[in-house]
Amino acid sequence: MLTTPEKVRLMGKEFTSMTDEQLNIYIEDASLEVSSLSVPENQKERLTRYLAAHLASVNTKKVIREKVDVIERQYSDPGATEGLLSTPYGQEYQRILKKLSKTINLMVI
Repeated sequence: MLTTPEKVRLMGKEFTSMTDEQLNIYIEDASLEVSSLSVPENQKERLTRYLAAHLASVNTKKVIREKVDVIERQYSDPGATEGLLSTPYGQEYQRILKKLSKTINLMVI
């Protein structure tokens, strides 16, 4: 695996209650994805960490509205249609990939 549950936990409070086993599932999936990319080795841990955080975050429903009288709670539906854009971790993963995929075209004369 390319990152650790401890590093993912440090990324956000929503991960602190997750067990190593839970986070390792997301890390394994992210590692498989990142391992297949043509990116520099020194960037793979970071990409894996952000993608694992995104995957774990997508599966964590967040309260977006709460009503006290006649108790009512509405949860978000993360990742329903936005994919990587649905979490800040997915957005950062996408930003890093875009930055790494830019190539400089040089012409030697």
